[in-house]
Amino acid sequence: MSNNKLLLISYYWPPSGGSGVHRWLNFSNNLVKMGWDITVFTAKNANYPIIDNGLNSVVDKSIKVFRIPILEPTSFLNKKNSDNIDSSNFINKFILWIRANIFFPDSRMFWINKVTKQASNYIKQNNVNCLITTAPPFSTHIIGLNIKRKTNIKWISDFRDPWSDFFQFKLLPMTSSQKIKHLNFEKKCLKFSDLVITTSPTLTKSYSLINSNSHTITNGFNHFKKNSETEKFHLMYSGVMKSIQNPKNFWKVLKEICNENNDFYNDLMVRFIGDFDKEIFSNKDIKSIKSKVKFEKYFEKSKLDIEMSKANVLLLTSVNLKNINNIIPGKLFYYFSFKRPIIAFSNSNSDTSNIVIKSKTGKVFDYTNHIDLKNHILELYSDFKSNKNSFNPKDLISYTYKNLSQNIDVLLKKTIS
Repeated sequence: MSNNKLLLISYYWPPSGGSGVHRWLNFSNNLVKMGWDITVFTAKNANYPIIDNGLNSVVDKSIKVFRIPILEPTSFLNKKNSDNIDSSNFINKFILWIRANIFFPDSRMFWINKVTKQASNYIKQNNVNCLITTAPPFSTHIIGLNIKRKTNIKWISDFRDPWSDFFQFKLLPMTSSQKIKHLNFEKKCLKFSDLVITTSPTLTKSYSLINSNSHTITNGFNHFKKNSETEKFHLMYSGVMKSIQNPKNFWKVLKEICNENNDFYNDLMVRFIGDFDKEIFSNKDIKSIKSKVKFEKYFEKSKLDIEMSKANVLLLTSVNLKNINNIIPGKLFYYFSFKRPIIAFSNSNSDTSNIVIKSKTGKVFDYTNHIDLKNHILELYSDFKSNKNSFNPKDLISYTYKNLSQNIDVLLKKTIS
């Protein structure tokens, strides 16, 4: 196994915080324990939207990390890279048009040539067996395509999100020619990859039409955490929430129950920890119960674990767009580690819905459901008041990063054999 050397190219790496970094940070930590020799090429002085310095100490010391300088346009605007799309005025609309149509495949495009050259040289000089690129940003896959053409190394492309069907693209003022360009490069990367990994079964099924060697490896969690008992009925959410994810009906239901049930009002505490779109703060139903709702900035992972352990119910919101069924929020698996019931908002028959139902970790509602949602919240509140625990999830252990890494280990060995 000592000759099996992997080069991982990932824009997101500690001290980056947020969901994008945890997948390959944890896979890498587990794979080195299985005997893999791992080198990571990541961005130097990247304009990360979230910083979590505590994650630096989590990286296994045997992983070699090289940071390649990156030029990012957002740094000149004194603005953090963000997934939230703000088209509230002319200037923002113009910036969005530039973002959608000038920078291809994304604003990290200026990193492509530099990393391609340095990674190709590193591969040749160090007899690296396998290249892994993980996206978004999709510029990393173009780097992978370039390196594959230069070195003919075994290449694994990891899609944490779909590319041409990326829901963000549907919200941007992207020209039809730019959309076609994304689709064409997506197909090129799929065809040239020796192995394709996705995070959702629906996306795997779609990509299998182009590359039959496509497999699903979801995100995961490390271990189960001990919960804390609190006097309040805590409904909690962690991570980013864009306006397209805002569960407006949830806020209406909470306001309604608060107006009807004084005990519920007194016991309720809603905590949202992370980065939230302006539209969510200005929601009229949230304002009507603002003393019951607390928005908090992102915590470092170690502190977030402590705060999230206080939850009685965990909230999950997927994308409120028709026919978007192939995105599973990474926080779903993070939530699994707390063994608390989940209220999920997603399209019916989505991958998210199927996993929640199969694992018996909660209930899924579409964004228009009102009566069933209200009744379910009242049921959960009744359990809280009576100190009843009827939560009985199924087969969560299969979603630990340790088990998922064993699946990747098998795929890696097949790829380089």
